[in-house]
Order: sequence, then C-alpha cells, then structure tokens
Amino acid sequence: MAAPNNHSRSSGETILTISIATWDNRDLVADCLRSIESQVVLDKSSGPTEVFVVDNASTDGTAEMIRTRFPSVRLICNDRPMGFSANHNQVLRGAAGRYVLLLNDDTVVLGDALERAVRFMETHPDTGAVGCTLVKPDGTPERISQRFPRPLDPIFPWLRRKVNPRREAANRAEAVEVDRLSGACLMIRREALNQVGLLDERFDPAFGEDTDLCYRIKKAGWRIFRLPGARVIHYRGQTARREFAEQARRLQEAKFLWYRKHRNRAAIMLYRVAVVVASLSQMAVCLPLFLLPACRENARAKACRLWSRLRASFGSCRSPKMRWADRKSQR
Repeated sequence: MAAPNNHSRSSGETILTISIATWDNRDLVADCLRSIESQVVLDKSSGPTEVFVVDNASTDGTAEMIRTRFPSVRLICNDRPMGFSANHNQVLRGAAGRYVLLLNDDTVVLGDALERAVRFMETHPDTGAVGCTLVKPDGTPERISQRFPRPLDPIFPWLRRKVNPRREAANRAEAVEVDRLSGACLMIRREALNQVGLLDERFDPAFGEDTDLCYRIKKAGWRIFRLPGARVIHYRGQTARREFAEQARRLQEAKFLWYRKHRNRAAIMLYRVAVVVASLSQMAVCLPLFLLPACRENARAKACRLWSRLRASFGSCRSPKMRWADRKSQR
C-alpha cells in the first residue's frame, strides 16, 4: 500500500467530492440534495465540498429542478442512459476532493453522518474506504452482506455476515471493519482510488461494481470500515424499480462476472452448482404456495426471481468470458 498522505490540509483545498447519479427520480434526488445541504458544517470544520449530479437522461424535469433549486450543484447531463459505473466515473475522473463519496439518489443523509465519515478518514490514514450504515425509512438497518462472496453462499445464506438489526441497536463501536460496502453510500480515499483505478464499467448497468472496487482496495492493502453511528436512509430499489423483472438476472450475472475476475475456474464451477441447487430447492418449496390464493402472488414473484437466477447461471456458460490474461493482470 502506498504511504498515507499526512501533509497538513491547505486552505481552500476541496476535502470532499460527492457524486450522485439519478434517472427520473426528481423528488427523491431533491430530498437527497436537501439532506446534503444540512451538512454545510463540512465547509467550516473539514474544508470545501463539491457536489456533482449526473442526470442519466431523465425525462421528468430533474435537470431543470436542480438548476433552479440547487444552483451550486455541478450538473452533468447525459444524452443517453448509462450504467452506474459509467455515470460515477465521469465525476471520479475530475474530482478534486481528497475523499470521494458515491451516493445514491434514493438516500437521505441523517445528522452529521458525512462529517463523521470525513473525520474518521482524517484520523485513520490506513483506511481506503468507509461507509455509513444504511437504514430503512423506519430506522431499521438494512441486512447487507459485509464480506466478500464465497461459492457456497447460495446454499448457506446465513454465513454472509449481514448487518444484524438487533446487534446493531446495541452497537456502540465507532467503526466496524468489513470486507465490502454498498455503493449506495461509499466514501473512498482519493489516494486509494488512484492506486486501484476507477469503477469497472463491465458491471454496468448496475450491481457488483461496489464489491469489485472494495476487493481491489483491500487487495492493495487498505482497510475498509462501516460507521454504525453515521446513518443514511436508503429507499432501497427506487432507482431500479422500473426494471424489477430484470434485477435478479442482472445481479446474478454481476456475481458471475466478479467470480470470473477474481476467482479461479474451480470456484466459478462450484458457485454455479450452488446457485442451481439453491434455486431448484427454493422453487420446490414455492410450488405448494401456488395452491393458496393468499400466497400465490408472492410465490409467483419469488419463482420468477429464482428462474432468472437459473437463466443467468446457465447463460454465464455461453456469455463471453473475461480473458484470463486480463483477470491475472488485475491481481
């Protein structure tokens, strides 16, 4: 890992760059930007902040609303829809901040969450990335996996080390070291980003790019932490809600891409078998529920998700594989 940069901050230096990508979520991104405005303490205690919004070819007047209501926001307007990584990479390439925050448009920053994250990065120079704790609108922490994928995860999902809401309520630790964080709220040290590179656009349109980036940051020797006391509301799935039928397939394809990029052929095959076994087993459990009118709709939705997982599993056998030379060059 490169030596941490411990020089004193010069006056006027941009300490934080915030990158938000949005698509036809005018009201949600307005709420997100208002919550950031309440974090103006950053300008006084931690240095200047710059905020970018990438409007992903919205048709609901998002760009006009931002120009009118948030004139200090730097707006980038796409002429066609792009993926998560491609959108944020437009900001990352020219970001001036010592730290860069990837933030979903369907989030609301609570209290002094951003100031806590910046302060933690400033006092822990070996930290490459830090994340706030994502909570549902009712305040319950999201059950997000905090470790890197393992081939047998589909069969043994309880081993994924997800955030436990009950334990989280009693958690008084300043920070919890983890393998990975969600890209919905991910703060990255510029020095670490320069070392490992930008988001991998092969994961577009979405899913998996945050796990891939965290893996590269960890592999470079940096540490990654989640802050239990810094909270951000996440209206989960609002950005992708209009393509719900495709989410399961895209998520599964992203997982296979991650395995092709960072694991060997044996792990890929074992993971594929685990996905097939787990999906077929869960589909068998769903079948009796179709006989119950009250459960039929949920059973159909779950069966569709499982079928999409299976399609992605077999489709990954036919899809162009990442060249092994490319994969080895990224190790």
